[in-house]
Amino acid sequence: MNASAPRSLVSTEWLAARLDDPDLRVVHVSPDRKAYDGGHVPGAVFSSLHADLAKVGLRPETGSARREYLVPTREETAEALGRWGVAPGWRVVFYDDAGMGRHAIRGYWLLRLYRFPVDRVHVLDGGLSVWLAEGREVTTVEPAVAPGGTEPLGDRDDGLVATAEDVLAWSREASVPGGPPRILDVRTVDEFLGYDVRAAHGGHVPGARLRPFTDFVAPDGRLRPAADVLAILRGSGVDPVELRATYCQGGIRAALAWFALSEVAGLTGVRSFAGSWEEWGNRHLPVAR
Repeated sequence: MNASAPRSLVSTEWLAARLDDPDLRVVHVSPDRKAYDGGHVPGAVFSSLHADLAKVGLRPETGSARREYLVPTREETAEALGRWGVAPGWRVVFYDDAGMGRHAIRGYWLLRLYRFPVDRVHVLDGGLSVWLAEGREVTTVEPAVAPGGTEPLGDRDDGLVATAEDVLAWSREASVPGGPPRILDVRTVDEFLGYDVRAAHGGHVPGARLRPFTDFVAPDGRLRPAADVLAILRGSGVDPVELRATYCQGGIRAALAWFALSEVAGLTGVRSFAGSWEEWGNRHLPVAR
């Protein structure tokens, strides 16, 4: 990224000053259209979380278990770009209305996974809640999307995503006496302890440390700064240079933690385990409670 390019996380001031740019596409991400239809950032198109960014379906490794957060293919992601009207060379800014940033960040992570240019994809810090709190303009008008070519995507960047096999290896490293804490579980305490069961098995990956994703979000909805992110990690007993992966139930909360650690705090060795507990807890893999 060149020195003049914006960072991955952009402010409301930055976006407000650029809403009239002809090569900008703002994308409002949510599980439903209620908030979007009630008032969205001018020029923003709607993206359904479960239609565009997290697919429902089955996978061979988890048999008949119904999955709700499967990662779309490159072709499916390209189709979403077409629906949003993202032409070649355009910049994309994601935001959400109730996801504390995690729904928007799923969009960011997905485009990065398929090598969308890093200097042209961003997340609006604080999303719609901060935009509204500042009294900024909203509209109920949905923009027309012109048909045409879209930004070409590439092969999956395996440096951004951890597999179950990766996590199993890191779990074994972390589970030996004095082993390095490689894995961060960002679910709730009840999910971690196995009381809130959302798969065939409840519990956590052996050797994982717990830190709910909400700790990386400030009370006003913005992400915490890099110094705070690193302090939170160390407060969980994790040396930042030793961490390898984040996970949750379906990869959405995990992506937010990954974004805070990687894109905000600069920890380039961290990946998001996109399959998360939805995969791990439905396979014959070690479980701790």
